[in-house]
Amino acid sequence: MTLGEHLEELRQRLIYSMLVIFTFMVVTLYFGAEIHSILISPYRAVLGPNAHFFQIQLMAPFIIYLKTSFLLSVLVALPILLFILWGFIVPAVDPRTEKWGKFIILFSTLLFWSGLLLCWFTVFENFLRVFLVVLRPEGIDPYLPIDEYYDLFFNLHLVFGASFQLPIVLILLGRIGILSSSFLLSKWREGILIIAVVSAVLSPGPDVFSMMMLLVPLAFLFFVSAILMKILERSDKKHEY
Repeated sequence: MTLGEHLEELRQRLIYSMLVIFTFMVVTLYFGAEIHSILISPYRAVLGPNAHFFQIQLMAPFIIYLKTSFLLSVLVALPILLFILWGFIVPAVDPRTEKWGKFIILFSTLLFWSGLLLCWFTVFENFLRVFLVVLRPEGIDPYLPIDEYYDLFFNLHLVFGASFQLPIVLILLGRIGILSSSFLLSKWREGILIIAVVSAVLSPGPDVFSMMMLLVPLAFLFFVSAILMKILERSDKKHEY
């Protein structure tokens, strides 16, 4: 294929990706009120069922609906989008790389969603409780502006989702020869220390609970990564013979 044909192929795949996102946005906008009720449930669980928000900016509710619709659409359609873009790369790789590429896409998506679910079910509500109840001085209204709440919601969930990409990063570094399973296992103490520091920086609250909620799964994923790298290294040796 010529350069022009490659660019045309890329353009078509980008258009397909935008159509997928647009389709999901139509659905999420249609159910916008129901989705809003679900997403603010941790807030009301902390402050009570009658807890309300403040609207500081005129366009805040409208922008929030669009932003929420777009982000949810991308998250839900993530594997579809990755496979569409992966299809552009497939002709340039060998069958074995193509197989591993599909595996990495699925594995990465599952890890990302796992991070989001962990934050939703165990971390986010406790984060709100620490700052809106435990650490709040008397005489201060605990209610938040609606746009600040959604910024906190998406930022914290994306931190957990991105952090759960640790195995993908380590495995890719192993595949290009920068890291090895033996190195990771021999330096596991230093690795856990680095993860602890990162967890302390990225954890949503100042309490130990929030830090541990990020530290424990990342430490587990660290050892899982080392095991997967060991399996891949043995597979490479078999193919050499």
